[in-house]
Amino acid sequence: MVTFTCPQCEYPRVVNVAQHKELETVDRVKVKCKRCGHRYLVVIERRGQYRKVVDLPGTFTLLVDGRPTDKGYMKVVDLSRSGLKIKLNDNPAYAVGDRLMIEFHLDDTNRSLIRKEVEIKKIFGQELGVAFTSVHASDPSDKALGFYMFG
Repeated sequence: MVTFTCPQCEYPRVVNVAQHKELETVDRVKVKCKRCGHRYLVVIERRGQYRKVVDLPGTFTLLVDGRPTDKGYMKVVDLSRSGLKIKLNDNPAYAVGDRLMIEFHLDDTNRSLIRKEVEIKKIFGQELGVAFTSVHASDPSDKALGFYMFG
């Protein structure tokens, strides 16, 4: 079940999307609001990785040619084994493809430090969808994330 919110009147509608469970890419679905009758298009996308909703403070540094430049504060909104969504304090002047060094602590018992390089994949206002540039089983950050995600 998924909840769609009408962009016209903000009325929520719960929809069964079970017929899309074998989806390999994206699917576009037309939805009609039961309150105001507005018709709108939604995109259903199946994620390759499980995402965990979190609220973790951290910092980021913009990397230009591998060297640190701009710095700031962020909040991790959700995370997966392959990337995360972060929210910046200001509207970012960054572009898809830019690289950041991110650093934050998990809220696990060890307060595990996650320090990883990421690449910006999507920009949603102050929120950035980023992917880890590397994942290695021997990396302490990757081990901690693995236990955190499925522990």
